[in-house]
Amino acid sequence: MVRKPVRLDEGEGIVWGAAAFAASVLVGVVLEPFRGSLGLENVTIIYLTVVVGAGAVGGRSSGLVAAVSAALSYDFFFTTPLRTLRIDSSDQVVTVLLLLAAGLVSSLAGRAGRRAGVRAEEEAAAIRTLHAVGRAAALGQRPDRIAVERLLELLDARAVQVVRDGEHGEHVVAAAGEAIGELDLGALPHLDDEGRLPSGHLRSVGGTLVLPAEGAVVDLVKGRTRIGSLVVIPRPDRPIQRATRMAIAATAHELAMA
Repeated sequence: MVRKPVRLDEGEGIVWGAAAFAASVLVGVVLEPFRGSLGLENVTIIYLTVVVGAGAVGGRSSGLVAAVSAALSYDFFFTTPLRTLRIDSSDQVVTVLLLLAAGLVSSLAGRAGRRAGVRAEEEAAAIRTLHAVGRAAALGQRPDRIAVERLLELLDARAVQVVRDGEHGEHVVAAAGEAIGELDLGALPHLDDEGRLPSGHLRSVGGTLVLPAEGAVVDLVKGRTRIGSLVVIPRPDRPIQRATRMAIAATAHELAMA
């Protein structure tokens, strides 16, 4: 079975942001009685740990929430006058600004790291899918069925179909996902043999291309003859990495040769 690649989820960032807010308040409540003995430098390090951790794990929104909440908590519990949001020391102003800056930097770095991890996992899943289809084709083990099931899971798509040309026209030989009506394959955008979209159908979400919502087709071509189509109906605005688009095209090639 294909292991689904991890998706970036803004809702998850909100959860981590809420946790960071709660942690910042808790740090203030717990450490305020020890303000004099603990030292403000150590208190600042603890707040920074919360901020950096939230940004690294939860991404941009989490890091920003953590930065603001840590700065406000530090201001309220540890700057003079105490238990207010006013500050009467320039050094303490610098510390609060440092917490805000640390949150911004860590959130951006964490977001980039998470995106790299998502990309690497999706590429690995695409390779596993292609390997499974190629193996099924080599062993004569229903590669059409394997292809639609694996691609449906890899892409988290609405539906995937393999359509073959026959004496009486086109017919669906394998399908997975939602039941969809008859499609006009000629009207759908066609990926080329490297998984590239036509220029008029390029659209991105968060800097990553998405397949057209109406669906996309890759022709199954053997020699110079079209013998069928691989059809993908995606979920709206589902980002798809270049390696995954190439894997779709490579899967179509495997099916054409099977």
